[in-house]
Amino acid sequence: METLITIDGASYTFETKDGKTELKVQSESTPSEDKKAPKIKVPNAWLITRKNGFPLFAVRPKQGEKTFRIITADKLYSEKVQWFEPLADNYRERIWLHPDSSKPGSEAYAAYKHFTWKQIIDFAIVDRWSLSFSKGMPGDWKANPEGGAGFLMVMVDNLPYWTDGVGQIPFAVDTFRKYLEELRAKPAAISKTVRIGMEYGDGNPFSPKNDPTNEYDNYMVLRGALWASENFQLVIKKELLQTPHTARMIERASTVYQPGPLQYLQNPISAGSLIQYGEWKK
Repeated sequence: METLITIDGASYTFETKDGKTELKVQSESTPSEDKKAPKIKVPNAWLITRKNGFPLFAVRPKQGEKTFRIITADKLYSEKVQWFEPLADNYRERIWLHPDSSKPGSEAYAAYKHFTWKQIIDFAIVDRWSLSFSKGMPGDWKANPEGGAGFLMVMVDNLPYWTDGVGQIPFAVDTFRKYLEELRAKPAAISKTVRIGMEYGDGNPFSPKNDPTNEYDNYMVLRGALWASENFQLVIKKELLQTPHTARMIERASTVYQPGPLQYLQNPISAGSLIQYGEWKK
């Protein structure tokens, strides 16, 4: 099987055979007196494939890195490379995506579990106990059959992500709601959500490993918290609490979902939001 890929205005042919993908080099005829072999042109790109070698997408290496590689998505994940949060560590710009990635039944489509942002939201707005977000529990979106279902990557509105990155969003939404009810101020609730995300980043509620890094998972927690701040409103009701001997007014806080913009889910974290809420940077 051959795949034609255009990178930086130049076309390259990749051949996949027996689970391996290689750049197909077109031979050139040269005069017999030529002693210098023609220079082989390769793209400045890392081609990411399925385990069977099928090309999925390409990212741009940083200056000083090996300019051309063909590696599996599993290998890219092990190197902690990501392409969706430019301000986070290990970012590489995605420069090509297989055109059949959102075409049901195609080889490219099968590499991902597919969602819309609305489907992510429908999962995230369900009120859950905090322990539910522990690894393997119902709130663990990346493992839940209704969520990532164990896929390494997901496609959300036709854009690819690491599954564990998107999996931070339901946790962040639920955590934001909890602290908005407690702190009653959205900026404070956002900051607290990010700190809790850092503290319990590994999904272990009993012996958590703190994660103060500049990696994408903290950015995705912030995405979720920022989205929740625009889509949940705080409601405070006063109630009369009566006991056999006294009566007093108490306040009960709750959060109400009011659908609003998707921008904080769809877009990377801005420099301004990072300065204000990037607790791992402080």
